[in-house]
This record gives sequence, structure tokens and C-alpha cells, in this order.
Amino acid sequence: IAEAKRLLAEAGIPNGFEVTLTTERAYDIPDYAVIIQNFAKKAGIDVKLNVLPQDAYYGSATFGSSPWLDSNLGITDFGHRGTPDIFLNATLKSDGAWNAAHFKNADYDALLVDYGKARDLQAQRIAAGRIQTLLLDETPEIISYFSQYSRITSNKVEGVRFTAISHLLLDRVTFVQA
Repeated sequence: IAEAKRLLAEAGIPNGFEVTLTTERAYDIPDYAVIIQNFAKKAGIDVKLNVLPQDAYYGSATFGSSPWLDSNLGITDFGHRGTPDIFLNATLKSDGAWNAAHFKNADYDALLVDYGKARDLQAQRIAAGRIQTLLLDETPEIISYFSQYSRITSNKVEGVRFTAISHLLLDRVTFVQA
């Protein structure tokens, strides 16, 4: 908290600021919004909550008529995407259809092209590493967790795996002997 207050003062807003967090009434998201609100308050940030029914939150899912895409700060439930390029293009490309962060970065857009045209896994890994570094430096969005993809297993089994698209893989499962 002390570091947050120091950074706010360094940015010229020593008394904090007010911001509206817009989100949907779904799952545990409203409770999570309250946690963020309470934590931010300790640093002097006054977070006002605007919790909407899902249909109102997403609106028409186009810029200009969707609180999801038009808010300055929001929490969205976000499911898996089958391949990384779908996620990286739709949500963060300068003209991405779901770019709720309003992130516009020509270097990022160029790295997406490099990633997409990579001819082998090594070239793709290099491009992905550059994308990762840029996103860590810029932090246009934070994905704190995927609540719909939490899995619980018994301590009597090992080797249960899950994919990013929520597939349950049991091919390596073994039973633990007591």
C-alpha cells in the first residue's frame, strides 16, 4: 500500500482519485469487484461500482454501445480461446473486436504478424516471448484467474491434466497406493 501511495504521489495525485469499475452480475464477479474496491481504498483510490445484468453489460458487443467495451475499468468473465492468436488478436490488437482495454500499440500489432507467420515452433516461441515482454511492460489488462476452469481432484490420483480450453485429460492418470 505504501508503494502504491508513493507512486500516486509521484504521478501528481497524492490524494488518490475516483474511478468507476463497470462489471456484470455473474458468478463471483460482484464479490471480486468489492475486494478490489476495498483494497484500492487503502491506497486512496475511490472505486465506484457499476454492476449490471449481463445483457446490459455486454450490450450489442460493439464499441459505442457496450459498457463492456466502453468502460475505463471493468471486470469481464472470459472463457478459453482455442488458439493463442484468437485471444491475442481479438482482445489486444489495436483494432481488435474485443479490445476493451483500448490498447493501441503498433509494436504489438507487428509482433502479432510475426507470431502468425512463424514457420516453425522456435520462431513462434521467439515471437511469443517478445509479445510476453511487451505485455508485461505495458500491462493493458490483468487476467487474475479463470474461475470456470478450477478443477479439484482426489489425492488418490495423480496425472490428471487440463487444457486451456477446459479439456480433461486422463491418459496419464494413475492411482496412488496407500
